Amino acid sequence: MENLKNDNLVIIKLGGSVITYKDKPLSPNYLAIEKMANIIKELKTHNKIIIVHGGGSFGHYWSIKYDMHTLPSAYSDEGISRVRESMIKLNSIIVEKFIAINLKPFSIHASSFVFNNLHRREQIMDMMDMIENNDLIPITYGDVIHTSGGNFSILSGDTLMNILSVNLKPRFSIFTTNVDGIYDNITNGNLVPNILISKTRELLTKDADTKIEFSSMVCDVTGGMKRKISESINIANEGIPVYLINGFYPERMIDIINGSEFIGTSIKMNEESI
Repeated sequence: MENLKNDNLVIIKLGGSVITYKDKPLSPNYLAIEKMANIIKELKTHNKIIIVHGGGSFGHYWSIKYDMHTLPSAYSDEGISRVRESMIKLNSIIVEKFIAINLKPFSIHASSFVFNNLHRREQIMDMMDMIENNDLIPITYGDVIHTSGGNFSILSGDTLMNILSVNLKPRFSIFTTNVDGIYDNITNGNLVPNILISKTRELLTKDADTKIEFSSMVCDVTGGMKRKISESINIANEGIPVYLINGFYPERMIDIINGSEFIGTSIKMNEESI
């Protein structure tokens, strides 16, 4: 397996359920964004950072209203415009919060490096050049993208995490959500702190003897927790540790990077599979 090349790089997903109120259309959670920004500022003193953010009550609201999904199709032109504009607005809100505390975000449309569901590696690698030679934080987001033949699709922020992590090989890939991590069962609420990926790509507990089932997980238009797990498997399969934490407690990212105990879920390759 290829060694990690960017040991001071951390890629962070700001979950839509954290940065917005998902049950209230077009409503940013300013306090959560500000808390996240302040922790990112602290992390940036010793790390290079790339940010991905979700759509929450902005992009999701319009994509549901116009029945738009991750599968390419000839969606409503009005819906395409609405989703794109709402994501630009949400991105601007986040960027302004970053700038207010003296961070230097640089917005990047996903369509600049993903077309027809294929990514452009050269444009992705340009992000590394940007953060190695400048004090900028590239920030991209889930969005509606053109595929081909007049078709469009929803590209989720979770998929962007996979694309960026696999290409840029960060030290850590961190997903923030509105829950503490992954639970072994929705009803009993037992947090699974460590998950290993077996040779057959099953998810196991830390003891590597118990398979975890996720068939009953709730999904939204971009796949919900199931997509996060699927994309996390692909990332961890490249030898990159993935962490899922509660974004309302962003200080837990500091614990992860410092190697301290943290509340959340880690997903890694089983050493026997490497």
